[in-house]
Amino acid sequence: MTEWHRAYIQNAYRELEDGITRRQLDALRIDAIGKRVLDVGCGPGNLLVALSTDTPELLVGVDIDAIFLESARSHISKLIHRYSVDPALLRAVLPTLPFADASFDLVTCFLVMPHVPDDKTALTELARVLKPGGTLAISGHGFGFPLRYLKRFRLKPLQMYLASLIYGCIGKKWIRNTLQNDRKICDILKGIGVMPKVRHYNKKVLGCVATYWIKAIKSDVSPKETQ
Repeated sequence: MTEWHRAYIQNAYRELEDGITRRQLDALRIDAIGKRVLDVGCGPGNLLVALSTDTPELLVGVDIDAIFLESARSHISKLIHRYSVDPALLRAVLPTLPFADASFDLVTCFLVMPHVPDDKTALTELARVLKPGGTLAISGHGFGFPLRYLKRFRLKPLQMYLASLIYGCIGKKWIRNTLQNDRKICDILKGIGVMPKVRHYNKKVLGCVATYWIKAIKSDVSPKETQ
């Protein structure tokens, strides 16, 4: 486990303990009561713990990082409510999820979109495993995100802005954590038949969104059927 892993895990469970994780769900009016739920990019499992309090029918978390999954198993076993379903944890990564079409009522994917190679491909895969009428909740970093950490990141903010410019011009992500325009994300969602219903932002920096959250509902009719 690296220092980065350790700091990330500590911060994730600090946010869970302080109620921040639950407030993020509440801001989007998300609940998992009786639902089949998938958390993509579950990390150390703090969001799974928050979702478990709604007593879902099924709760699954996937992540590419084996260290995070091991941490999730350890923390969840201590914190999950004894009347709630035990989450299943699997190693997987966008844009290839090991689930059948229309498997889940609710799919969450927080702070993963900035890291995926292609936004449309990733969102299409998330929509594929979601049932018609199901809910997709995602979040990512906007153009105000690096401004909060100029001293800590040093040259990283410049790299983020340059990577975002390159992505906007040629459609390829140069580095992880490429910044995004949430309106563009919403346009992609509409194009694949997942309609944004709620958008929430944290505090803006110099008028720019630092982190965005989007709740969207999958249409009962595919985009091809409406053409």
